[in-house]
Amino acid sequence: MPLSQDQRYYMKLKALTYLYEDGLTQTEIAKRLNISRVTLNRLLDEARSEGMIKFEIVDVRGKQNAIRLEKKMCELFGLADIRLIDAGSADEKTLNDRIGAEAALYIEQKLRSDMKIGLTWGRTLNNMIQYLTPNARIRDLTLYTLVGGASTSSNFQPNLLAQRFINKYSGKTVVITAPFICQHENLCKAIKKEPDIANILAASHSLDLTLVGIGEEPQAGADHLSDYSFDKETIAELVNAHAAGDICGNFFDVNGRLCRTQLRNRIVSIDIRDLPSHKCVIGMGGGAKKINSILGALNGHYLHSLITDTQTAEKVIRKKEEMG
Repeated sequence: MPLSQDQRYYMKLKALTYLYEDGLTQTEIAKRLNISRVTLNRLLDEARSEGMIKFEIVDVRGKQNAIRLEKKMCELFGLADIRLIDAGSADEKTLNDRIGAEAALYIEQKLRSDMKIGLTWGRTLNNMIQYLTPNARIRDLTLYTLVGGASTSSNFQPNLLAQRFINKYSGKTVVITAPFICQHENLCKAIKKEPDIANILAASHSLDLTLVGIGEEPQAGADHLSDYSFDKETIAELVNAHAAGDICGNFFDVNGRLCRTQLRNRIVSIDIRDLPSHKCVIGMGGGAKKINSILGALNGHYLHSLITDTQTAEKVIRKKEEMG
Protein backbone atom coordinates (compact mmCIF):
# COMPACT_ATOMS: atom_id res chain seq x y z
CA MET A 1 0.00 0.00 0.00
CA PRO A 2 1.46 3.40 -0.98
CA LEU A 3 2.27 5.86 1.77
CA SER A 4 0.05 8.86 2.35
CA GLN A 5 1.62 12.31 2.08
CA ASP A 6 1.72 12.62 5.88
CA GLN A 7 3.31 9.18 6.24
CA ARG A 8 5.87 9.94 3.54
CA TYR A 9 6.72 13.27 5.17
CA TYR A 10 7.12 11.56 8.55
CA MET A 11 9.39 8.92 6.98
CA LYS A 12 11.59 11.60 5.41
CA LEU A 13 11.82 13.54 8.65
CA LYS A 14 12.73 10.40 10.55
CA ALA A 15 15.42 9.49 8.00
CA LEU A 16 16.93 13.00 8.25
CA THR A 17 16.99 12.80 12.04
CA TYR A 18 18.75 9.44 11.97
CA LEU A 19 21.24 10.71 9.38
CA TYR A 20 22.16 14.19 10.66
CA GLU A 21 21.41 14.08 14.38
CA ASP A 22 22.12 10.46 15.28
CA GLY A 23 24.93 9.93 12.73
CA LEU A 24 23.63 6.61 11.44
CA THR A 25 24.76 5.23 8.11
CA GLN A 26 22.29 4.94 5.25
CA THR A 27 22.38 1.15 5.57
CA GLU A 28 21.43 1.42 9.27
CA ILE A 29 18.65 3.92 8.50
CA ALA A 30 17.13 1.75 5.76
CA LYS A 31 17.11 -1.21 8.14
CA ARG A 32 15.41 0.79 10.91
CA LEU A 33 12.78 2.12 8.54
CA ASN A 34 12.36 -1.29 6.90
CA ILE A 35 12.91 0.11 3.42
CA SER A 36 15.49 -0.44 0.67
CA ARG A 37 18.52 1.79 0.14
CA VAL A 38 17.00 2.84 -3.19
CA THR A 39 13.82 4.02 -1.47
CA LEU A 40 15.83 5.79 1.21
CA ASN A 41 17.87 7.66 -1.40
CA ARG A 42 14.67 8.70 -3.13
CA LEU A 43 13.25 10.01 0.14
CA LEU A 44 16.45 11.96 0.88
CA ASP A 45 16.45 13.47 -2.62
CA GLU A 46 12.84 14.57 -2.13
CA ALA A 47 13.73 16.11 1.24
CA ARG A 48 16.52 18.14 -0.33
CA SER A 49 14.36 19.38 -3.20
CA GLU A 50 11.57 20.32 -0.76
CA GLY A 51 13.91 22.43 1.36
CA MET A 52 13.78 20.16 4.41
CA ILE A 53 17.57 20.36 4.78
CA LYS A 54 19.54 23.54 5.42
CA PHE A 55 23.29 23.64 5.87
CA GLU A 56 25.36 26.41 7.37
CA ILE A 57 29.12 26.26 7.01
CA VAL A 58 30.82 28.09 9.86
CA ASP A 59 34.28 29.21 8.68
CA VAL A 60 35.91 29.65 12.10
CA ARG A 61 39.41 30.06 10.60
CA GLY A 62 38.55 32.36 7.71
CA LYS A 63 39.47 29.97 4.88
CA GLN A 64 36.31 30.32 2.78
CA ASN A 65 37.81 33.02 0.55
CA ALA A 66 40.69 30.72 -0.43
CA ILE A 67 38.25 27.97 -1.37
CA ARG A 68 36.24 30.44 -3.47
CA LEU A 69 39.42 31.60 -5.22
CA GLU A 70 40.54 28.02 -5.89
CA LYS A 71 37.22 27.24 -7.53
CA LYS A 72 37.34 30.42 -9.60
CA MET A 73 40.89 29.75 -10.79
CA CYS A 74 40.01 26.21 -11.84
CA GLU A 75 36.95 27.46 -13.75
CA LEU A 76 38.81 30.29 -15.51
CA PHE A 77 41.89 28.34 -16.55
CA GLY A 78 40.81 24.69 -16.63
CA LEU A 79 43.20 23.70 -13.85
CA ALA A 80 42.90 20.20 -12.44
CA ASP A 81 43.97 21.40 -8.99
CA ILE A 82 45.26 24.42 -7.10
CA ARG A 83 46.60 25.11 -3.61
CA LEU A 84 46.53 28.59 -2.11
CA ILE A 85 48.26 29.94 0.97
CA ASP A 86 47.32 33.18 2.73
CA ALA A 87 50.63 35.01 2.93
CA GLY A 88 49.22 38.29 4.24
CA SER A 89 51.89 41.00 4.03
CA ALA A 90 54.84 38.58 3.86
CA ASP A 91 57.94 39.80 2.04
CA GLU A 92 59.13 38.11 -1.16
CA LYS A 93 61.57 35.74 0.55
CA THR A 94 59.03 34.62 3.16
CA LEU A 95 56.35 34.20 0.50
CA ASN A 96 58.58 31.98 -1.65
CA ASP A 97 59.48 29.97 1.42
CA ARG A 98 55.85 29.39 2.38
CA ILE A 99 54.80 28.49 -1.16
CA GLY A 100 57.73 26.04 -1.28
CA ALA A 101 56.56 24.43 1.98
CA GLU A 102 53.00 24.07 0.65
CA ALA A 103 54.31 22.64 -2.63
CA ALA A 104 56.34 20.04 -0.69
CA LEU A 105 53.21 18.83 1.13
CA TYR A 106 51.30 18.68 -2.14
CA ILE A 107 53.99 16.72 -3.98
CA GLU A 108 54.50 14.30 -1.09
CA GLN A 109 50.84 13.33 -1.46
CA LYS A 110 51.48 12.38 -5.08
CA LEU A 111 54.87 10.66 -4.78
CA ARG A 112 55.05 6.92 -5.38
CA SER A 113 57.93 4.53 -5.98
CA ASP A 114 59.16 4.06 -9.57
CA MET A 115 57.98 7.47 -10.69
CA LYS A 116 59.67 9.49 -13.43
CA ILE A 117 59.88 13.14 -12.40
CA GLY A 118 61.01 16.17 -14.39
CA LEU A 119 62.52 19.20 -12.69
CA THR A 120 63.32 22.72 -13.85
CA TRP A 121 64.76 25.34 -11.48
CA GLY A 122 64.12 28.45 -9.39
CA ARG A 123 63.95 29.70 -5.82
CA THR A 124 60.52 28.28 -5.07
CA LEU A 125 61.54 24.84 -6.34
CA ASN A 126 64.66 25.10 -4.21
CA ASN A 127 62.54 25.89 -1.16
CA MET A 128 60.15 23.06 -1.98
CA ILE A 129 62.99 20.54 -1.99
CA GLN A 130 64.21 21.80 1.38
CA TYR A 131 60.80 21.00 2.89
CA LEU A 132 60.44 17.50 1.43
CA THR A 133 60.46 14.89 4.19
CA PRO A 134 62.90 11.99 3.63
CA ASN A 135 61.01 8.76 3.04
CA ALA A 136 62.86 5.48 2.58
CA ARG A 137 59.67 3.79 1.37
CA ILE A 138 59.69 5.90 -1.81
CA ARG A 139 62.20 4.07 -4.00
CA ASP A 140 63.54 3.86 -7.54
CA LEU A 141 62.63 7.39 -8.60
CA THR A 142 64.18 8.77 -11.77
CA LEU A 143 64.76 12.53 -11.72
CA TYR A 144 65.18 14.22 -15.11
CA THR A 145 66.46 17.77 -15.45
CA LEU A 146 64.59 19.62 -18.18
CA VAL A 147 66.97 22.52 -18.83
CA GLY A 148 70.70 23.14 -18.97
CA GLY A 149 72.64 24.88 -16.19
CA ALA A 150 71.90 28.60 -16.04
CA SER A 151 74.33 30.36 -13.73
CA THR A 152 76.47 30.03 -10.63
CA SER A 153 73.36 30.32 -8.41
CA SER A 154 72.41 27.00 -6.81
CA ASN A 155 68.74 27.92 -7.37
CA PHE A 156 69.37 27.77 -11.11
CA GLN A 157 71.48 24.61 -11.29
CA PRO A 158 68.92 21.89 -12.04
CA ASN A 159 71.47 19.10 -11.55
CA LEU A 160 72.04 20.22 -7.94
CA LEU A 161 68.30 20.51 -7.29
CA ALA A 162 67.69 17.05 -8.76
CA GLN A 163 70.41 15.50 -6.60
CA ARG A 164 69.06 17.12 -3.44
CA PHE A 165 65.59 15.86 -4.34
CA ILE A 166 66.70 12.28 -4.93
CA ASN A 167 68.72 12.29 -1.68
CA LYS A 168 65.42 12.50 0.20
CA TYR A 169 64.30 9.20 -1.31
CA SER A 170 66.03 6.63 -3.51
CA GLY A 171 66.77 6.51 -7.21
CA LYS A 172 68.86 8.18 -9.87
CA THR A 173 69.21 11.47 -11.71
CA VAL A 174 69.39 11.92 -15.48
CA VAL A 175 70.93 15.30 -16.17
CA ILE A 176 71.15 17.58 -19.22
CA THR A 177 74.90 18.18 -19.18
CA ALA A 178 74.88 21.34 -21.26
CA PRO A 179 74.78 25.11 -20.79
CA PHE A 180 71.41 26.79 -20.47
CA ILE A 181 72.10 29.32 -23.20
CA CYS A 182 74.29 28.86 -26.28
CA GLN A 183 76.19 31.54 -28.14
CA HIS A 184 74.71 30.54 -31.48
CA GLU A 185 71.48 28.89 -32.66
CA ASN A 186 73.30 26.20 -34.64
CA LEU A 187 75.25 25.15 -31.55
CA CYS A 188 72.01 24.83 -29.61
CA LYS A 189 70.51 22.61 -32.30
CA ALA A 190 73.60 20.43 -32.33
CA ILE A 191 73.59 20.01 -28.55
CA LYS A 192 69.94 18.96 -28.57
CA LYS A 193 70.79 16.27 -31.11
CA GLU A 194 73.47 14.74 -28.88
CA PRO A 195 72.12 11.23 -28.03
CA ASP A 196 72.15 11.63 -24.24
CA ILE A 197 70.39 14.98 -24.35
CA ALA A 198 68.00 13.97 -27.14
CA ASN A 199 66.99 10.95 -25.04
CA ILE A 200 66.19 13.15 -22.03
CA LEU A 201 64.13 15.54 -24.13
CA ALA A 202 62.23 12.57 -25.59
CA ALA A 203 61.73 10.97 -22.15
CA SER A 204 60.15 14.19 -20.85
CA HIS A 205 56.96 13.31 -22.74
CA SER A 206 56.29 10.31 -20.47
CA LEU A 207 56.97 11.83 -17.04
CA ASP A 208 54.64 11.08 -14.14
CA LEU A 209 55.22 14.50 -12.57
CA THR A 210 56.69 17.66 -14.12
CA LEU A 211 57.71 20.27 -11.54
CA VAL A 212 58.26 23.77 -12.88
CA GLY A 213 59.15 27.17 -11.50
CA ILE A 214 57.58 30.24 -13.09
CA GLY A 215 60.03 33.05 -13.86
CA GLU A 216 59.23 36.70 -13.17
CA GLU A 217 58.39 39.35 -15.77
CA PRO A 218 61.38 41.21 -17.30
CA GLN A 219 61.37 44.93 -16.54
CA ALA A 220 62.32 47.76 -18.90
CA GLY A 221 65.68 49.31 -18.08
CA ALA A 222 66.71 46.49 -15.73
CA ASP A 223 70.31 45.29 -15.77
CA HIS A 224 69.47 41.83 -14.41
CA LEU A 225 66.61 39.31 -14.40
CA SER A 226 66.50 37.10 -11.31
CA ASP A 227 69.61 34.86 -11.44
CA TYR A 228 69.74 34.67 -15.23
CA SER A 229 73.09 35.73 -16.67
CA PHE A 230 71.45 37.96 -19.30
CA ASP A 231 72.95 41.21 -20.51
CA LYS A 232 70.94 44.44 -20.85
CA GLU A 233 70.41 43.87 -24.57
CA THR A 234 68.81 40.45 -23.99
CA ILE A 235 66.53 41.83 -21.29
CA ALA A 236 65.54 44.72 -23.58
CA GLU A 237 64.74 42.24 -26.34
CA LEU A 238 62.47 40.30 -23.99
CA VAL A 239 60.71 43.48 -22.85
CA ASN A 240 60.17 44.55 -26.47
CA ALA A 241 58.70 41.11 -27.19
CA HIS A 242 56.23 41.67 -24.31
CA ALA A 243 57.61 38.79 -22.26
CA ALA A 244 55.49 38.18 -19.15
CA GLY A 245 57.59 35.35 -17.71
CA ASP A 246 59.16 32.01 -18.48
CA ILE A 247 59.27 28.32 -17.73
CA CYS A 248 62.83 26.94 -18.00
CA GLY A 249 63.91 29.82 -20.21
CA ASN A 250 60.98 29.61 -22.62
CA PHE A 251 59.59 33.16 -22.43
CA PHE A 252 55.93 33.82 -23.16
CA ASP A 253 53.61 36.83 -23.20
CA VAL A 254 50.58 37.36 -20.98
CA ASN A 255 48.44 35.38 -23.43
CA GLY A 256 50.78 32.40 -23.17
CA ARG A 257 52.28 32.77 -26.65
CA LEU A 258 56.01 32.12 -26.94
CA CYS A 259 58.00 35.29 -27.54
CA ARG A 260 59.83 35.57 -30.85
CA THR A 261 63.35 36.49 -29.84
CA GLN A 262 66.87 35.47 -30.79
CA LEU A 263 67.16 33.99 -27.30
CA ARG A 264 64.38 31.48 -27.99
CA ASN A 265 66.48 29.39 -30.36
CA ARG A 266 69.56 29.42 -28.14
CA ILE A 267 68.03 27.77 -25.04
CA VAL A 268 68.82 24.14 -24.18
CA SER A 269 65.59 22.90 -22.63
CA ILE A 270 62.32 21.18 -23.30
CA ASP A 271 59.80 22.96 -25.52
CA ILE A 272 57.07 24.11 -23.13
CA ARG A 273 54.49 23.83 -25.90
CA ASP A 274 54.63 20.10 -25.09
CA LEU A 275 53.66 20.63 -21.44
CA PRO A 276 49.87 20.43 -21.98
CA SER A 277 50.35 16.82 -23.11
CA HIS A 278 52.31 15.85 -19.98
CA LYS A 279 50.50 13.79 -17.33
CA CYS A 280 50.78 16.28 -14.49
CA VAL A 281 52.57 19.63 -14.64
CA ILE A 282 52.79 21.34 -11.25
CA GLY A 283 53.76 25.02 -11.25
CA MET A 284 54.69 27.06 -8.20
CA GLY A 285 55.35 30.71 -7.50
CA GLY A 286 53.71 33.91 -6.34
CA GLY A 287 54.09 37.57 -5.48
CA ALA A 288 53.77 40.90 -7.26
CA LYS A 289 56.56 40.17 -9.76
CA LYS A 290 54.80 37.05 -11.00
CA ILE A 291 51.23 38.24 -11.63
CA ASN A 292 51.69 38.43 -15.40
CA SER A 293 53.98 35.39 -15.58
CA ILE A 294 51.46 33.17 -13.81
CA LEU A 295 48.65 34.57 -15.95
CA GLY A 296 50.66 33.86 -19.10
CA ALA A 297 51.48 30.31 -17.96
CA LEU A 298 47.79 29.66 -17.27
CA ASN A 299 46.61 31.23 -20.51
CA GLY A 300 49.13 29.05 -22.36
CA HIS A 301 47.74 25.96 -20.58
CA TYR A 302 51.24 24.97 -19.53
CA LEU A 303 50.12 23.91 -16.03
CA HIS A 304 47.73 21.30 -14.68
CA SER A 305 48.17 22.29 -11.04
CA LEU A 306 49.33 25.50 -9.35
CA ILE A 307 50.62 26.36 -5.88
CA THR A 308 50.51 30.08 -5.14
CA ASP A 309 49.06 32.59 -2.65
CA THR A 310 45.60 34.11 -2.34
CA GLN A 311 46.75 37.66 -3.04
CA THR A 312 48.40 36.61 -6.30
CA ALA A 313 45.36 34.54 -7.29
CA GLU A 314 43.04 37.51 -6.73
CA LYS A 315 45.16 39.74 -8.96
CA VAL A 316 45.48 37.07 -11.66
CA ILE A 317 41.69 36.62 -11.71
CA ARG A 318 41.14 40.37 -11.87
CA LYS A 319 43.55 40.77 -14.76
CA LYS A 320 42.06 37.82 -16.63
CA GLU A 321 38.57 39.27 -16.33
CA GLU A 322 39.85 42.67 -17.53
CA MET A 323 41.35 40.97 -20.59
CA GLY A 324 37.94 39.46 -21.37
